[in-house]
Amino acid sequence: MLKALLRPGPGWLIITVVVALFALEVTALAVATHEVSQTSRASDLLRLLERVEGAMRVINAAPQGDRQKAVKLLDQLSAGVSLDKVPLVSDPVASDDELAETEDILLNSVAARGAVELRVAEDDSGPFHNPMASLASDDPGPVEAGLTRLSSSYASSGQFLASIQLSDGMWLNLTSPRSPPPPLLSPNSLKWYVLFSTLILAASVWAVRQLTSPYRQLETAVTQIGHDLRVAPIDETGSNLARGLIRAINTMQQRLKSYVSDYEYLAVALAHDLRTPLTRIRLRCELINEETGGKIVSDVHDIEEIVNSVLEFARSGTAADNGETVDLLALTQGTAEDFPGVEVAEEGDGVPLLISSDATGLKRCLFNLIQNARRYGDEVRIVLRRDNEDAVIEIEDNGPGIPASELPQVLRPFYRGEGSRNRALGGIGLGLAITNRIVQSLGGQLLLENRAEGGLRATISLPRRGMA
Repeated sequence: MLKALLRPGPGWLIITVVVALFALEVTALAVATHEVSQTSRASDLLRLLERVEGAMRVINAAPQGDRQKAVKLLDQLSAGVSLDKVPLVSDPVASDDELAETEDILLNSVAARGAVELRVAEDDSGPFHNPMASLASDDPGPVEAGLTRLSSSYASSGQFLASIQLSDGMWLNLTSPRSPPPPLLSPNSLKWYVLFSTLILAASVWAVRQLTSPYRQLETAVTQIGHDLRVAPIDETGSNLARGLIRAINTMQQRLKSYVSDYEYLAVALAHDLRTPLTRIRLRCELINEETGGKIVSDVHDIEEIVNSVLEFARSGTAADNGETVDLLALTQGTAEDFPGVEVAEEGDGVPLLISSDATGLKRCLFNLIQNARRYGDEVRIVLRRDNEDAVIEIEDNGPGIPASELPQVLRPFYRGEGSRNRALGGIGLGLAITNRIVQSLGGQLLLENRAEGGLRATISLPRRGMA
């Protein structure tokens, strides 16, 4: 099945479209996540700026001896504020250009409030302060669960550090949490992602089926044309390319039908016109002596058989308008009754082998093949079996078979394998050609092959067309 999907066709196109759409979705999610992450980082730096400015206002407003009390109060309101002799950020040089620019912005903001130096860094060592750790309950509600999850994310996502040297040499140290990176998929968004992916897959399959539907109909119609040129023209639907192709096939069908019609009309007209002078010759032969007249009548009879064979060949390519349900075993046994000693066997599970076909045309095929088998062999065996979606009829004899070099030729009209023109042996070479044309008109195939045990095997394969 996988091999069939990967083969160029609708399955391959569906896979390509789905993979491309999936890659587009992942790319869009990645871009959106990056944009949200950048926005969150900018928000975190803005929050750091607000904390630094607020702390500096409090420090400047407090008396010199009460600065430690003011800092402790700030730390109680929002953890991470201290006043020490050493800076929390030891490195005076920022680790990247973004932090260096942030230092410049912050220093410009607090320089007027007595800041001498300012350093900014990032700390990823973790874990950090989690305000919900001491507030968790045994049976949290949806709000508490959401706050706990968010608090845990902040506690593990790192923080910004800021150290501001005051005019008296002390360092005001602050920490500000960083926002956790947004996930590509979250439990809440996963179901929506799966839903939209399913909708995209369904839309892709529907679109590809709509795109390829005219070509599937075209395949079916062309197969029908191959069996019977009289089928109705194909409806010109689909894309411009599909309509152009259908139009060309309809034109080809019309020309082929016209050609075959002229060919059949010519054969029928010739056969009809020949019958009249042949009848006159037969009547005039009765006026001459018996011996000479008998020879001429025999020749006239041979000519009439040739005319009838040509007429039958011309009409053999026309299938019946409506198929009927045919029991192959009953039809074969009924046909073989005219040939004593012919064995008929059916392989299978005992279920009747039924097909939808033209019983009259199929019987003519079986009659011709059995007659040929009995002509060249004294033992004839017919086997019926199923082969996947086809019904198979095998007619075997123990005759001399056909030379391998002549097998591709024997189904051609007027081809006779034996070197002589003795019609008592091989007719005029139309029997197998007529049989082949009838089988093709029924949608089947005729195959001739030599048996390893000796003799010839003729195999007819016919579509069962949904029959049991």
